[in-house]
Amino acid sequence: MPPVLSVDDVSITYKTREGPVQAVRGASLSLDRGEIVALVGESGSGKTTLGLAVLRILPRNAEQVAGTIRFGREDIGAMDRRELQRIRGDQISMIFQDPIAGLNPVITVGQQVEEVITSHRDVDKREARERALEALNGMQLPDPSRIAKSYPGELSGGMCQRIMIAIATALDPQLLIADEPTASLDVTVQAQILYELERLRDERGTAILLITHDMGVVAQIAERVAIIYAGRMMEVDDVVPLYRQPRHPYTWALLDTLPRLDRRRARLRQIPGGLPDLQDDEIGAHCAYLSRCPKALSRCREDAEPPLSEVVGGRSGQRLACYNPVLEI
Repeated sequence: MPPVLSVDDVSITYKTREGPVQAVRGASLSLDRGEIVALVGESGSGKTTLGLAVLRILPRNAEQVAGTIRFGREDIGAMDRRELQRIRGDQISMIFQDPIAGLNPVITVGQQVEEVITSHRDVDKREARERALEALNGMQLPDPSRIAKSYPGELSGGMCQRIMIAIATALDPQLLIADEPTASLDVTVQAQILYELERLRDERGTAILLITHDMGVVAQIAERVAIIYAGRMMEVDDVVPLYRQPRHPYTWALLDTLPRLDRRRARLRQIPGGLPDLQDDEIGAHCAYLSRCPKALSRCREDAEPPLSEVVGGRSGQRLACYNPVLEI
Protein backbone atom coordinates (compact mmCIF):
# COMPACT_ATOMS: atom_id res chain seq x y z
CA MET A 1 0.00 0.00 0.00
CA PRO A 2 1.28 3.50 -0.79
CA PRO A 3 1.67 6.03 2.04
CA VAL A 4 -1.48 7.91 3.03
CA LEU A 5 0.37 11.16 2.25
CA SER A 6 3.41 11.67 0.03
CA VAL A 7 5.00 15.12 -0.29
CA ASP A 8 7.72 15.02 -2.94
CA ASP A 9 10.09 17.96 -3.57
CA VAL A 10 7.39 20.61 -3.00
CA SER A 11 8.18 24.33 -3.29
CA ILE A 12 5.70 27.12 -2.49
CA THR A 13 6.13 30.82 -3.17
CA TYR A 14 4.19 33.84 -1.90
CA LYS A 15 3.84 36.83 -4.22
CA THR A 16 4.29 40.14 -2.38
CA ARG A 17 4.86 43.76 -3.37
CA GLU A 18 8.47 43.45 -2.29
CA GLY A 19 8.99 40.32 -4.38
CA PRO A 20 8.48 36.55 -4.14
CA VAL A 21 8.91 34.82 -0.78
CA GLN A 22 10.18 31.23 -1.03
CA ALA A 23 8.22 29.85 1.92
CA VAL A 24 8.74 26.13 1.23
CA ARG A 25 11.72 24.85 -0.76
CA GLY A 26 11.97 21.28 -1.96
CA ALA A 27 10.14 19.67 0.97
CA SER A 28 9.62 15.90 1.03
CA LEU A 29 7.69 13.89 3.61
CA SER A 30 5.45 10.81 3.91
CA LEU A 31 2.86 9.44 6.34
CA ASP A 32 1.59 5.89 6.71
CA ARG A 33 -1.76 4.77 8.11
CA GLY A 34 -1.96 5.01 11.90
CA GLU A 35 1.21 7.11 12.14
CA ILE A 36 1.79 10.47 13.82
CA VAL A 37 4.55 12.50 12.16
CA ALA A 38 5.53 15.85 13.67
CA LEU A 39 6.61 18.76 11.47
CA VAL A 40 8.74 20.97 13.72
CA GLY A 41 10.31 24.37 13.24
CA GLU A 42 10.33 28.00 14.28
CA SER A 43 7.56 30.43 13.39
CA GLY A 44 7.93 31.38 9.73
CA SER A 45 9.67 28.16 8.75
CA GLY A 46 6.89 27.04 6.37
CA LYS A 47 5.10 24.45 8.53
CA THR A 48 1.55 25.79 8.17
CA THR A 49 2.06 26.66 4.51
CA LEU A 50 2.92 23.04 3.75
CA GLY A 51 -0.14 21.84 5.70
CA LEU A 52 -2.43 24.18 3.77
CA ALA A 53 -0.94 22.98 0.49
CA VAL A 54 -2.01 19.41 1.23
CA LEU A 55 -5.65 20.54 1.12
CA ARG A 56 -4.99 23.13 -1.60
CA ILE A 57 -6.29 25.97 0.55
CA LEU A 58 -3.28 28.24 0.23
CA PRO A 59 -3.88 32.02 0.28
CA ARG A 60 -4.49 33.62 -3.11
CA ASN A 61 -0.99 35.07 -3.26
CA ALA A 62 0.62 31.66 -2.71
CA GLU A 63 1.45 29.12 -5.39
CA GLN A 64 2.91 25.64 -5.41
CA VAL A 65 5.62 26.09 -8.02
CA ALA A 66 7.19 22.62 -7.91
CA GLY A 67 6.73 19.11 -6.60
CA THR A 68 3.88 16.68 -6.09
CA ILE A 69 1.51 15.99 -3.18
CA ARG A 70 -0.24 12.64 -3.29
CA PHE A 71 -3.06 11.29 -1.16
CA GLY A 72 -2.65 7.56 -1.55
CA ARG A 73 -2.26 7.17 -5.30
CA GLU A 74 -4.15 10.38 -6.15
CA ASP A 75 -2.29 13.52 -7.20
CA ILE A 76 -3.93 16.34 -5.22
CA GLY A 77 -2.50 18.96 -7.57
CA ALA A 78 -4.28 17.36 -10.54
CA MET A 79 -7.71 17.24 -8.88
CA ASP A 80 -10.53 19.49 -10.06
CA ARG A 81 -12.80 21.41 -7.69
CA ARG A 82 -15.37 18.61 -7.43
CA GLU A 83 -12.73 16.03 -6.52
CA LEU A 84 -11.26 18.36 -3.90
CA GLN A 85 -14.68 18.92 -2.33
CA ARG A 86 -15.08 15.15 -2.19
CA ILE A 87 -12.01 14.57 -0.05
CA ARG A 88 -11.90 17.77 2.06
CA GLY A 89 -13.51 17.20 5.42
CA ASP A 90 -14.20 13.57 4.53
CA GLN A 91 -10.94 11.79 3.74
CA ILE A 92 -8.58 14.65 4.70
CA SER A 93 -9.36 17.11 7.50
CA MET A 94 -7.50 19.90 9.25
CA ILE A 95 -7.53 21.31 12.78
CA PHE A 96 -6.61 24.97 12.53
CA GLN A 97 -4.34 26.77 14.95
CA ASP A 98 -6.93 29.13 16.48
CA PRO A 99 -10.00 27.06 17.47
CA ILE A 100 -12.21 30.07 18.20
CA ALA A 101 -11.38 31.78 14.90
CA GLY A 102 -11.86 28.47 13.08
CA LEU A 103 -15.49 28.18 14.19
CA ASN A 104 -18.38 30.26 12.83
CA PRO A 105 -19.47 32.56 15.70
CA VAL A 106 -23.10 32.93 14.51
CA ILE A 107 -23.91 29.22 14.03
CA THR A 108 -24.34 26.75 16.87
CA VAL A 109 -21.70 24.10 17.41
CA GLY A 110 -24.14 21.31 16.57
CA GLN A 111 -25.07 22.89 13.23
CA GLN A 112 -21.41 23.18 12.28
CA VAL A 113 -20.78 19.49 12.94
CA GLU A 114 -23.99 18.57 11.08
CA GLU A 115 -22.91 20.64 8.07
CA VAL A 116 -19.79 18.53 7.58
CA ILE A 117 -21.84 15.34 7.76
CA THR A 118 -24.59 16.43 5.34
CA SER A 119 -21.99 17.77 2.89
CA HIS A 120 -20.51 14.31 2.38
CA ARG A 121 -23.22 11.82 3.38
CA ASP A 122 -26.74 11.27 2.11
CA VAL A 123 -28.51 11.48 5.48
CA ASP A 124 -31.58 13.30 6.74
CA LYS A 125 -31.48 16.05 9.34
CA ARG A 126 -32.34 13.73 12.23
CA GLU A 127 -29.54 11.28 11.47
CA ALA A 128 -27.09 14.13 10.95
CA ARG A 129 -28.01 15.52 14.38
CA GLU A 130 -27.51 12.11 16.00
CA ARG A 131 -24.13 11.65 14.36
CA ALA A 132 -23.11 15.16 15.39
CA LEU A 133 -23.92 14.35 19.01
CA GLU A 134 -21.94 11.12 18.73
CA ALA A 135 -18.95 13.09 17.44
CA LEU A 136 -19.17 15.59 20.31
CA ASN A 137 -19.63 12.81 22.85
CA GLY A 138 -16.60 11.04 21.41
CA MET A 139 -14.48 14.06 22.41
CA GLN A 140 -15.41 13.48 26.07
CA LEU A 141 -17.28 16.80 26.21
CA PRO A 142 -19.62 17.23 29.19
CA ASP A 143 -23.32 17.37 28.25
CA PRO A 144 -22.96 17.20 24.42
CA SER A 145 -26.64 18.11 23.93
CA ARG A 146 -26.15 21.44 25.70
CA ILE A 147 -22.88 22.15 23.91
CA ALA A 148 -24.46 21.39 20.52
CA LYS A 149 -26.92 24.22 21.16
CA SER A 150 -24.19 26.64 22.23
CA TYR A 151 -22.28 29.19 20.16
CA PRO A 152 -18.45 29.15 20.09
CA GLY A 153 -18.22 32.39 22.06
CA GLU A 154 -19.99 30.73 24.97
CA LEU A 155 -17.35 28.02 25.33
CA SER A 156 -13.75 27.87 26.56
CA GLY A 157 -10.72 27.57 24.27
CA GLY A 158 -10.22 23.95 25.27
CA MET A 159 -13.83 23.07 24.45
CA CYS A 160 -13.59 24.86 21.10
CA GLN A 161 -10.45 22.88 20.28
CA ARG A 162 -12.25 19.59 21.01
CA ILE A 163 -15.15 20.75 18.86
CA MET A 164 -12.71 21.46 16.01
CA ILE A 165 -11.40 17.92 16.40
CA ALA A 166 -14.98 16.57 16.44
CA ILE A 167 -15.73 18.41 13.18
CA ALA A 168 -12.47 17.26 11.60
CA THR A 169 -12.98 13.61 12.57
CA ALA A 170 -16.76 13.21 12.32
CA LEU A 171 -16.39 11.21 9.09
CA ASP A 172 -13.31 9.18 10.10
CA PRO A 173 -10.76 10.79 7.74
CA GLN A 174 -7.72 8.83 6.68
CA LEU A 175 -5.50 11.88 7.18
CA LEU A 176 -5.70 14.61 9.84
CA ILE A 177 -3.54 17.73 9.72
CA ALA A 178 -3.28 19.26 13.20
CA ASP A 179 -1.80 22.77 13.15
CA GLU A 180 -0.56 23.70 16.64
CA PRO A 181 -3.54 21.93 18.29
CA THR A 182 -2.29 22.64 21.82
CA ALA A 183 -1.14 26.25 21.36
CA SER A 184 -2.38 28.73 23.99
CA LEU A 185 -3.97 25.96 26.07
CA ASP A 186 -3.11 25.20 29.69
CA VAL A 187 -1.20 22.03 30.53
CA THR A 188 -4.27 20.05 31.63
CA VAL A 189 -6.20 20.82 28.44
CA GLN A 190 -3.10 20.13 26.33
CA ALA A 191 -2.90 16.63 27.82
CA GLN A 192 -6.58 16.03 27.01
CA ILE A 193 -6.14 17.14 23.38
CA LEU A 194 -3.07 14.95 22.92
CA TYR A 195 -4.99 12.01 24.39
CA GLU A 196 -7.76 12.54 21.81
CA LEU A 197 -5.23 12.57 18.95
CA GLU A 198 -3.63 9.37 20.20
CA ARG A 199 -7.05 7.75 20.53
CA LEU A 200 -7.89 8.65 16.92
CA ARG A 201 -4.68 7.01 15.77
CA ASP A 202 -5.16 3.88 17.87
CA GLU A 203 -8.91 3.34 17.39
CA ARG A 204 -9.42 4.57 13.83
CA GLY A 205 -5.99 4.22 12.26
CA THR A 206 -5.89 7.92 11.39
CA ALA A 207 -2.62 9.25 10.00
CA ILE A 208 -1.82 12.56 11.70
CA LEU A 209 0.53 15.32 10.52
CA LEU A 210 1.22 17.28 13.70
CA ILE A 211 2.47 20.81 12.97
CA THR A 212 4.14 22.29 16.05
CA HIS A 213 7.14 24.07 17.52
CA ASP A 214 6.73 22.33 20.89
CA MET A 215 9.35 19.61 21.19
CA GLY A 216 7.73 18.40 24.41
CA VAL A 217 4.48 17.62 22.59
CA VAL A 218 6.44 15.82 19.88
CA ALA A 219 8.13 13.59 22.44
CA GLN A 220 4.76 12.56 23.89
CA ILE A 221 2.87 11.33 20.85
CA ALA A 222 4.85 11.33 17.57
CA GLU A 223 6.60 8.33 16.03
CA ARG A 224 8.66 10.33 13.54
CA VAL A 225 9.72 13.94 13.32
CA ALA A 226 10.70 16.19 10.41
CA ILE A 227 12.71 19.30 11.25
CA ILE A 228 12.09 22.22 8.87
CA TYR A 229 14.08 25.45 8.73
CA ALA A 230 13.55 28.37 6.33
CA GLY A 231 11.23 26.20 4.24
CA ARG A 232 13.81 23.44 3.92
CA MET A 233 13.75 19.96 5.49
CA MET A 234 16.87 19.58 7.63
CA GLU A 235 16.45 16.22 9.37
CA VAL A 236 13.92 13.37 9.39
CA ASP A 237 14.14 10.53 11.88
CA ASP A 238 12.29 8.46 14.46
CA VAL A 239 11.57 10.49 17.57
CA VAL A 240 13.53 8.55 20.21
CA PRO A 241 16.80 8.26 18.23
CA LEU A 242 16.56 11.91 17.16
CA TYR A 243 16.16 13.09 20.75
CA ARG A 244 19.03 10.90 21.92
CA GLN A 245 21.37 11.72 19.04
CA PRO A 246 20.37 14.71 16.87
CA ARG A 247 22.59 14.96 13.81
CA HIS A 248 21.79 18.39 12.36
CA PRO A 249 23.20 21.38 14.30
CA TYR A 250 19.78 23.06 14.12
CA THR A 251 18.05 20.03 15.66
CA TRP A 252 20.75 19.93 18.36
CA ALA A 253 20.21 23.65 19.07
CA LEU A 254 16.41 23.21 19.30
CA LEU A 255 16.76 20.41 21.84
CA ASP A 256 19.39 22.35 23.77
CA THR A 257 16.89 25.16 24.42
CA LEU A 258 14.58 22.81 26.34
CA PRO A 259 14.64 22.86 30.16
CA ARG A 260 16.12 19.67 31.64
CA LEU A 261 16.02 18.27 35.16
CA ASP A 262 19.62 17.04 34.92
CA ARG A 263 21.00 20.52 34.18
CA ARG A 264 21.00 23.61 36.34
CA ARG A 265 20.89 26.82 34.34
CA ALA A 266 20.10 30.34 35.41
CA ARG A 267 18.59 30.98 31.97
CA LEU A 268 17.27 28.85 29.16
CA ARG A 269 19.49 28.87 26.10
CA GLN A 270 18.48 30.61 22.88
CA ILE A 271 19.53 30.08 19.30
CA PRO A 272 21.37 33.28 18.29
CA GLY A 273 20.35 35.09 15.13
CA GLY A 274 17.19 34.60 13.10
CA LEU A 275 15.76 33.05 9.96
CA PRO A 276 17.32 34.16 6.66
CA ASP A 277 15.47 36.49 4.30
CA LEU A 278 13.33 34.21 2.12
CA GLN A 279 13.06 37.00 -0.47
CA ASP A 280 16.82 37.00 -1.00
CA ASP A 281 17.81 35.83 -4.48
CA GLU A 282 20.82 34.13 -2.88
CA ILE A 283 18.65 31.79 -0.79
CA GLY A 284 19.74 28.27 -1.69
CA ALA A 285 23.24 29.35 -2.72
CA HIS A 286 24.49 27.90 0.58
CA CYS A 287 23.03 26.27 3.69
CA ALA A 288 20.17 28.36 5.10
CA TYR A 289 21.39 27.72 8.66
CA LEU A 290 24.91 28.97 7.87
CA SER A 291 24.78 32.29 9.79
CA ARG A 292 23.67 30.55 13.02
CA CYS A 293 25.67 27.34 12.79
CA PRO A 294 28.65 26.79 15.13
CA LYS A 295 29.89 23.86 13.00
CA ALA A 296 30.02 25.60 9.61
CA LEU A 297 32.87 24.62 7.27
CA SER A 298 34.28 26.33 4.21
CA ARG A 299 32.21 23.91 2.14
CA CYS A 300 29.02 25.14 3.85
CA ARG A 301 29.84 28.69 2.67
CA GLU A 302 30.97 27.80 -0.82
CA ASP A 303 28.65 24.96 -1.93
CA ALA A 304 24.91 25.01 -2.56
CA GLU A 305 22.50 23.80 0.13
CA PRO A 306 23.11 20.18 1.08
CA PRO A 307 20.33 17.87 -0.16
CA LEU A 308 18.15 15.89 2.22
CA SER A 309 19.71 12.46 1.82
CA GLU A 310 19.63 9.04 3.46
CA VAL A 311 22.21 8.77 6.24
CA VAL A 312 24.91 6.28 5.26
CA GLY A 313 24.78 3.40 7.74
CA GLY A 314 21.78 4.98 9.44
CA ARG A 315 18.30 3.73 10.20
CA SER A 316 15.69 3.18 7.51
CA GLY A 317 14.10 6.54 6.73
CA GLN A 318 16.77 8.55 8.57
CA ARG A 319 17.60 11.55 6.38
CA LEU A 320 19.83 14.57 6.87
CA ALA A 321 20.77 17.78 5.03
CA CYS A 322 24.16 18.75 6.46
CA TYR A 323 27.81 18.74 5.38
CA ASN A 324 29.15 18.61 8.96
CA PRO A 325 26.65 16.81 11.22
CA VAL A 326 26.87 16.42 14.97
CA LEU A 327 28.56 13.10 15.73
CA GLU A 328 27.92 12.91 19.48
CA ILE A 329 26.50 14.96 22.33
